[in-house]
Amino acid sequence: MRSIQRSRLLLSAGAAGLLLTALPVGLASVPTTALADSGNGNGHGNGGLHGNSSANGHASVASENSNLGALNAAHASDSALANASPNSRVGRIAAYRDAALAAQTAADTEAAISDALANHDLNNDGVVDATDGTLDFNGDGTVTADDATAEQAEVGALDTNGDGVLNQDDVSNAQAAADTAQDDANAALNKAANKPVTDDVVDAVNHLLGID
Repeated sequence: MRSIQRSRLLLSAGAAGLLLTALPVGLASVPTTALADSGNGNGHGNGGLHGNSSANGHASVASENSNLGALNAAHASDSALANASPNSRVGRIAAYRDAALAAQTAADTEAAISDALANHDLNNDGVVDATDGTLDFNGDGTVTADDATAEQAEVGALDTNGDGVLNQDDVSNAQAAADTAQDDANAALNKAANKPVTDDVVDAVNHLLGID
């Protein structure tokens, strides 16, 4: 009987030894209760990371708002921007918005003229004019009155000096107009600000005003 009990004890000890051998190095000597406590501790620790992430997010927003200073008034509604006194903070931001949109339009016009010269100067003479309207101006594979109409519409919309054609003079004129419009926008934003205007500040204000 004692021999049987001893055999059972030896088998139990052997099984326990095999389990300890299978555990990673360093864990074999850690009591089971310690491992359980460690698991609970990690769970609470990971939960705390969400709190840090939220705190960092609030800190980032607060930092951006601080950098904007008085330009936080760009949060104003469209109605408030439209009806604000010109000398008020919101009114000055509205003036910036209008100037920034004008600068975008001027830049788009310059790009459109350059595109027209690159793609619609069909006889490669450096000019988009009525001659190009006698060719396949609209790219539909045929030459009809529609091509002349399309040429006249494009030149009429983009001709900066009223000479009836598009050429490098129009590109130069459009570039000068775009530069002036951008200078006006920069001046308007600086007038509305009470802190240094950085590229990040410009991006943030434009985003608030829907000028992205």
